[in-house]
Amino acid sequence: MQIFVTSNQQFGRPGAIKKYDRPFSSVEEMDKILIENWNLTVSENDIVYVLGNFGWDPTTVENCINSLNGHIYFIEGEFDNATVDVSMLPNAKNKIEEIGQIDFINEFNACLSYWPLSIWPGKYLLTGHPSNRIKTDPSKKIISVSCDKWSYKPVNMKSIIGLFEENNSKKNEKKSV
Repeated sequence: MQIFVTSNQQFGRPGAIKKYDRPFSSVEEMDKILIENWNLTVSENDIVYVLGNFGWDPTTVENCINSLNGHIYFIEGEFDNATVDVSMLPNAKNKIEEIGQIDFINEFNACLSYWPLSIWPGKYLLTGHPSNRIKTDPSKKIISVSCDKWSYKPVNMKSIIGLFEENNSKKNEKKSV
């Protein structure tokens, strides 16, 4: 079992293509590619944390959760009313669960949130908010996991933490020179 994080799929939202400058000709193509990329990355036994903006409408959300590998834990984003509604259905509980506004993965010393947090002492901050104003900054331990920044697929937590650790190693090397 591996742990992945992602955000901002916006399954079923036609406006997402233009708003996020996505290379898809239709919402159907976007959803198809996002599902394919997800399933090529995530196995059935993996866990995926979605940090907001999963799906646009209930039918699409339900179809997507039934098509995606892994168990999904999600933090509600700006456009997740449908995701919240579907997650409460009895048949969805085995596939998707809402986990509140902030969550921690102690194994990775990581704080997860849709909304960017400016500081959380000693934790790596993973944010799902898709704004270009939210810049990934390893020196501040902040990284955006919006799927638009990660080839439209979930990213492995070990890889993300590895980026932070690599950045810290480089800073320490510079200090010792």
